[in-house]
Amino acid sequence: MKKLGLFGCGYLAHIIADCYLRGELEGYEIVGCFSRGQEHRALLAEKLKIKACNTYDELLDLNLDYIIEATNPKATKEIILKTLHHKTNMILLSIGALSNEKFLEEAKQAAIKNGVRIHIANGAMAGFEAIRTAKLMHMDEAELVNVKGVGALRGNGLYKPEMEEKEIIAFKGSAEEAIESLPTGINVGVATALASLGVKKTKITVISRPNFIGDIQTVNFRCNHEIEASLSIYSENSSIAGYSVVALLQNLISPIVF
Repeated sequence: MKKLGLFGCGYLAHIIADCYLRGELEGYEIVGCFSRGQEHRALLAEKLKIKACNTYDELLDLNLDYIIEATNPKATKEIILKTLHHKTNMILLSIGALSNEKFLEEAKQAAIKNGVRIHIANGAMAGFEAIRTAKLMHMDEAELVNVKGVGALRGNGLYKPEMEEKEIIAFKGSAEEAIESLPTGINVGVATALASLGVKKTKITVISRPNFIGDIQTVNFRCNHEIEASLSIYSENSSIAGYSVVALLQNLISPIVF
């Protein structure tokens, strides 16, 4: 039985918890949780009948096989190296934490040294396997186009009043630049970059659309004029990210691996 700990006790963690309670994570046991909000972690711990840890170190000390992260890139970056040096595998949703190439290399070396892995949940992104295959075939271009409702950009430096009335391009640049402008809103862009051409060469376009709810994530890539692909997912909310963690965990112990 593999032991799981939850870092982050919000909406996505509750989706994972519900799947667990329905028996969709056979072979796993969730034993503890931690978040900075005491009320949130107490609520999730009561739901699952597990330990609500008062610190992240207390969670790590439960001898876990995997930490499931469901927070934000800033909080995640703070605990990645500590977790890997504790010889604990990680499942990441806040992939923006790995947007810095120097830090990404540190994380890779820490994982190798300690015999553990960082697993990246696909969230609302399609086609990791196709992207990685095309990379081996000398991929020429990789791009993520993200369509957002204007509400997702209000209060952000990218916001412009004209977004309320018409569709405009809110951002165009590299994945590395995108995560600086949208620290919690473009994790899928960093995931695309890590699977393809890296954070400096992978292009990101963010489009703001009035009266639009949800996100459309479209990955476009081209390879040697042999392959051209456009993979798109629409999601009304972020629930797909929680379910993608459950699917990843199922795949890790399945006798048939997709």
